[in-house]
Amino acid sequence: MERDYIQNEHIVDRYLSGDLTVREAREFEKYCLEHPDFLNEMPIPVRLKARLARRPLTDSETGMFQAIPSSTTRTALDVNDEGFDAEEEKEAWKRSYAGGGASRWVIMGLGLALIAAIGGLVASAMHSRSLNEQIKQARRDIRITQMQPYAGVQNYRLQLSRTQPAQATLSLGWLQPPQRLDLTFDTTQSTYNTFQITIDKVDGGRVMQIHRIARDSNKELRLTLNSSAFGPGDYLLKLDGYTWRGQLQDVGWVRLGLE
Repeated sequence: MERDYIQNEHIVDRYLSGDLTVREAREFEKYCLEHPDFLNEMPIPVRLKARLARRPLTDSETGMFQAIPSSTTRTALDVNDEGFDAEEEKEAWKRSYAGGGASRWVIMGLGLALIAAIGGLVASAMHSRSLNEQIKQARRDIRITQMQPYAGVQNYRLQLSRTQPAQATLSLGWLQPPQRLDLTFDTTQSTYNTFQITIDKVDGGRVMQIHRIARDSNKELRLTLNSSAFGPGDYLLKLDGYTWRGQLQDVGWVRLGLE
């Protein structure tokens, strides 16, 4: 006999009313004896619980258990003499099972809500950690790219590439302390006197664009930069020449490595 069977077949009500067979009564009493927690939960008189909790006597009516269908009637009557109302007890039993079912649903709902809340807290903590890492990285980037006074001067003469270079044509590494970079572009072979210089980060966006810068009397184009104005990475410097109509024509490229 199982707990579900006891509930579905109303074994407790039938036991109290003496409607069980001898075999059913024995099995019910045996289940109560082996499962004291279930016996304590049943809404039956304490005296009857105590009787069901005792081991059977060898000289009982059945030879196994004291309470059998023929004797449960006397047991119920004895209890009624002590002020026990069987009908009220049966209703209490039904209410107990009905309330238990509802309470189980409530407990399940609360459990699911708790799991969802814990999941939300974990997700919020992970998101907060990610935001903190992004803020730290942004602060590091700001410190790196913040303009600083240069501590020295470095001069470089650069030859222009006709196509966009795949590798750095001038690798400087990360300059610390910052340096002033005096760049001289060889434009002696160009027919243009005025140029536009565009600087883009290879894996980023545009850094700056300088319009209408003229070459000197040696037909060289000069550009001075502070290395602290750039973060680590590679930068493409593109030179375009202005025609007499003001149109731009490709002149050449330089790739600057700062990492």
